[in-house]
Amino acid sequence: MDFTKIKVIVFDLDGTLYEDTHHFEFQAARLKEKLPLEKQPLFEKDFLAVKENKHPLRIGRIYDALRDLILVYLENHVQEAYDWDGNKLPDEKVKELYPEPIEFNLETMVNVGDPWWTSTSIAVHYGLNSKLSYQAFLETRAYMMGPDFEMEPIEGFKEALEGIHSKVKLVLLTNSPQPDSEAILTKIGLDQLLDLKIFDGEKPTRTIARFEFVKNHYNVQYDEILSVGDNWINEIRPVQSLGCKTIFIDPHGLGNETSADLVVKRMGEVIPLLRAEQFIG
Repeated sequence: MDFTKIKVIVFDLDGTLYEDTHHFEFQAARLKEKLPLEKQPLFEKDFLAVKENKHPLRIGRIYDALRDLILVYLENHVQEAYDWDGNKLPDEKVKELYPEPIEFNLETMVNVGDPWWTSTSIAVHYGLNSKLSYQAFLETRAYMMGPDFEMEPIEGFKEALEGIHSKVKLVLLTNSPQPDSEAILTKIGLDQLLDLKIFDGEKPTRTIARFEFVKNHYNVQYDEILSVGDNWINEIRPVQSLGCKTIFIDPHGLGNETSADLVVKRMGEVIPLLRAEQFIG
């Protein structure tokens, strides 16, 4: 991948700047305890089934919370739909329900782009409202801020960013709130390396607007911006239409070589490419 034109790199936070995943168990426990007692074993059973890839809900699909359906899509067009038990809807029914391209949001048409949304979708299926779901998320972030949550920085990543920091602007764009995001950045040693931090980013709804702001803020062109993230719908697909360069962190094997300019399983594969001599400065 040619970095010579890149002047700004926009990073996602969760699943991109760090790779720890044990907080998802904590989040699932917080969601489960907010459900009625009779629903809790059902939540736990489905959570385990999703982890073992034995459930129609999985990363890379869409949860239609209004219809309680799980959708397979391509370019925002629904290709297949399943009920919660895994029964596939007839093609004619799918066309009837979804005649137009779908639009993602954070409540009714949920992009299950990372593990945050698998357990949340299960909880919503069993009746948990958005207020309590978000409360579980905030409790998880508070836990991540505390001393009991230990994080492992990605080996060599901080040093790579230090090496290019004088030549390229480093930007954070995350959907997470500021306090816990700042605490996480401090834990992984990246808090002083980012030139601009955008919290509560409302991706994917406002991804393009956020990148327009970054473009104008640094007076660059879109093809001089590189977007790096692990959620294809949030961080990759919207900015491809703008002409930005993209790196898709794809630990779940959802994409292929055409999904981004570079597709890798983990950030560690990108580190050897982040060399100062590749950037014009």
